[in-house]
Amino acid sequence: MKIHKSKRFRGIYHIELKNSDLSYYITYKVDGKLIKQKIGLKSKGINENVCNRIRTETIANNLRGTPTPAPIIKRKHSNVTLNDLADFYFDSQNGKSTHKWLGKFNLRIRNSIGEKDVAHIDTKTLESFRQSLIKANLAPSTTNCYIDIISAIFNYGIRNETYNGNNPTRLLRKLKVDNRRERFLSKSEIIALLNYIGDDPTLFLFTKLALSTGARFQTILNIKKMHVDLENRIISLCDFKNESHYNGYITDDDLFDVLSNRMKVIGASDYLIREDGVRDLTKYISRKMSSAFYDLFNYELDPTTDKDYRKRKVVIHTLRHTMLSHLGLKGVSPFEIKQLSNHKSLSMVERYVKLNPESGREKVEGLYG
Repeated sequence: MKIHKSKRFRGIYHIELKNSDLSYYITYKVDGKLIKQKIGLKSKGINENVCNRIRTETIANNLRGTPTPAPIIKRKHSNVTLNDLADFYFDSQNGKSTHKWLGKFNLRIRNSIGEKDVAHIDTKTLESFRQSLIKANLAPSTTNCYIDIISAIFNYGIRNETYNGNNPTRLLRKLKVDNRRERFLSKSEIIALLNYIGDDPTLFLFTKLALSTGARFQTILNIKKMHVDLENRIISLCDFKNESHYNGYITDDDLFDVLSNRMKVIGASDYLIREDGVRDLTKYISRKMSSAFYDLFNYELDPTTDKDYRKRKVVIHTLRHTMLSHLGLKGVSPFEIKQLSNHKSLSMVERYVKLNPESGREKVEGLYG
């Protein structure tokens, strides 16, 4: 998409979108730093005159040290739409999580209730929208996330006086979420998985690390050569969820050999899990592993009829659950499982301890003898 500079006003640009709409931007400097700000779409009533007014006011307010209020878009036949409010919200945010939220908004909100006037979006509207997500077989946690996105957009509009009203999500109770996964791989299933992906060095190393350390997805992707102590068979792990570090262990010779070969050809600061030509390694690993899981374990599951579909489905997190479950089956103590998994509390590892079929046997045998 080509950027077009205004011939009438300074610091005003527009981009022609694929749908022939125009997206307007302004630029100005603050303390010598060039700032680019999206103003809005032509279809929403924005033009060069509006942009020039906003730019002039913005520059004047910066010189006076006065914050520039967010522009309130008014259209001929309606007030601000949810899409209008969302555009201002996402333009003001930074971060990976915000980028994911924008993707979700564009996927299921923008074209469903996005064009509605925010003044006409009430609890009934949102409940109807939520029911559509449920009918689409979205998990309760995912459905709650969509409502959280809408709530954040409304709160932003209220705080910045872009929207004068109440947040309609406040009266919606969140759906109950059961995050527990009961499925873990048996020893024979582990062998089947490793044989299936054995020809792919990246997937094989990823799976062996997951089954040996029990680490979460992003933790494994962020292991570098410098984090591996081959001599002592220790891997330093970063837990992004709990914002802490802990140790994992190289549990078998196959993993040791694969790591040794990989570490010979990479630098100290290079990641162990890498694939030439792949920009988004998270998506690449997710898609490859999902395909393997489907072919081996998930092909018989039906999300439309199986009420325990989520608990029975094998996913990447199942590898962590598998490692910890087998620790429980071997009778490893709750404290040791907590230490190896880096869970926050002992209560979070109780389900693994209960898997041991011999658990408590020694306390019962000979009880009355």
